[in-house]
Amino acid sequence: MVQVVPGFSLTNRWLLYTSLMLTPAQLMSGIASNSPSNIGFLAYNWYNQYVWYTAAKENNLHALSLLPIHFNTIYAYTYLGGITSGNIPMAVILGLGTAGLIILNSVASWMSWATALPEGYGIYQFFFFGWRTLTPGWRTFFLLWQIANTIIVVPTSVILAILLSIYAAKGDITPPWYQTYFAIIWGPPLVLCFTWELILWVELVVSRNDIESETDMIAVWLFVAQVVLLLMPDPWPIIAATLKRIRLAMSNLWTHSTTSDVLPKHGPSEASAVIQLEEGAQQNPSGSN
Repeated sequence: MVQVVPGFSLTNRWLLYTSLMLTPAQLMSGIASNSPSNIGFLAYNWYNQYVWYTAAKENNLHALSLLPIHFNTIYAYTYLGGITSGNIPMAVILGLGTAGLIILNSVASWMSWATALPEGYGIYQFFFFGWRTLTPGWRTFFLLWQIANTIIVVPTSVILAILLSIYAAKGDITPPWYQTYFAIIWGPPLVLCFTWELILWVELVVSRNDIESETDMIAVWLFVAQVVLLLMPDPWPIIAATLKRIRLAMSNLWTHSTTSDVLPKHGPSEASAVIQLEEGAQQNPSGSN
């Protein structure tokens, strides 16, 4: 049994797959919405990529070093599900954050190829039309994959992350409120059509190389936060309505206070006489002799 750094346990891996399945729901949740729903998605994935990066830097991935290139190819597209929002400031944060996430993933992938794979010659095993053992020739295959991914996929995704986030924020489409919850139903089967091979390959590599890892609870709680923010309704309409009521109440209070200061002050008897005169004038508007 090979012990690697915490964060790659069965629990962490299935939460990672679940986050992938929720990508369409994340995309829908941000359209024309000021809710920070995609901040949770971004935070969870940034933490996971940081764990991948530090593990690759410290050469603690063992056979898991075969995986970042494949994840990099998939993530370059699924990360784009977290760029939608209803305002420009949030769009800039999500766009730049997602672009940085894709770049960090690519750096971790190159680091794994350069430092970890040479140590796995004759040891690391993976499935590719049958079980294969890592050799210099197979490392060259991963190199070509990595080059193509870096030249084509990564720059395209970085540009799309920035441009599409701003475009989505400027859009005037307002989908129905139930869009996010409906996407939780149809989204996972759709994503699974494109990611099942990755999930199967990861589990085969982990099982074949007898890899063990402790559960990273920080990742677990960040995933919980991601789901909570995803399911939480957009609070901005309620906040905007509350602020409007407060402004209206303050305006009425100010108007009443100003009027009270301008009007002359009378004693009780004088006030009664003024009221009687006003009532008489209303009853006999033309005057009387």
